[in-house]
Amino acid sequence: MLVVGDGMGAAHFTLARLLRGEDYRIGTMPEVGLVATHAVDTLVTDSAAAATAFATGVKTVKGAIGTDPSGAPVETVLEAAEARGLATGLVTTTVFVDATPAAFAAHAQSRAELGVIAQHMLSRGIEVIAGTGLERFGRDGWPEVDELARDNGYRPARNAAELAVAGSAEEPVLAILPSADMDAQSPEATLADLATWTLERLARNPAGFFLLVEHEGTDTASHRNRSAGFRKSVVELDEAVGAVLDFARRRGDVLVIVVGDHETGGLQVAGTPGAPELVWRDDYHSGEAVPIFAEGPGAAAFGRFIDNTDVGRTLRELVGRMGSAPSPAAP
Repeated sequence: MLVVGDGMGAAHFTLARLLRGEDYRIGTMPEVGLVATHAVDTLVTDSAAAATAFATGVKTVKGAIGTDPSGAPVETVLEAAEARGLATGLVTTTVFVDATPAAFAAHAQSRAELGVIAQHMLSRGIEVIAGTGLERFGRDGWPEVDELARDNGYRPARNAAELAVAGSAEEPVLAILPSADMDAQSPEATLADLATWTLERLARNPAGFFLLVEHEGTDTASHRNRSAGFRKSVVELDEAVGAVLDFARRRGDVLVIVVGDHETGGLQVAGTPGAPELVWRDDYHSGEAVPIFAEGPGAAAFGRFIDNTDVGRTLRELVGRMGSAPSPAAP
């Protein structure tokens, strides 16, 4: 499974370690490396092109979702997992059609094609899609949650109570929860709880599973240079990683990868170890390499300086060894 701290570069992970101290869970992962993030057309990428590299192993142009530079669709690791009978899930702290989760289940030349992206994502057979943005639905052209879920064969969940009931349901779940400020985790469910809930559901499939978990608030707060908001989000991310690692270590057969998709804000960490200060250079992305951490089967492939496409290619290779290939007669 892949955990993305959106917008997180080396200084972002450094601050997380300073804030969490002995509770820092990302730091317990044994394989550590660096990832080059550039897109085809620019050294300073965005989440769409970066997530496409993670999802497909192919570099694309800035703003593209699940396509190669010419605009042709490229199969994603999630689509490959579904084709082999694995269970799949996408979990984020922002609306589910946002760039990072979209790149794993949709194909569009622009991340702004939200209608196309939603249609693709809801037709892939994904067992769990979870995000926020509840307040957007039913307004300004956005469909009602019940309508969207019903028309695509999903069970809706809008709060913690509905999530609890949906946990034992057979049909796939579309969880659209209330948003928090700056894309922090929803007040209805922590990212740690949502990741654990999803993992327990996906683990029912004996063939295995693929799960993406994203914290978008680390990027949103960095864009806005909101230090307090960033501190909150980076702690939430590490707590979610802790929950994921607890699950993986109990099983012993789950690969966990934690990575930033690009760096945001040109962050520098100053001050003292007991009182770190955040110094922001700007409000956009940079082209620097980002840290990657891995634990579990196959983790050694990530403990070096790699390209973001290496992440995607390795994930595709690992999924290719799981489940069973579709019948030649299958559509």
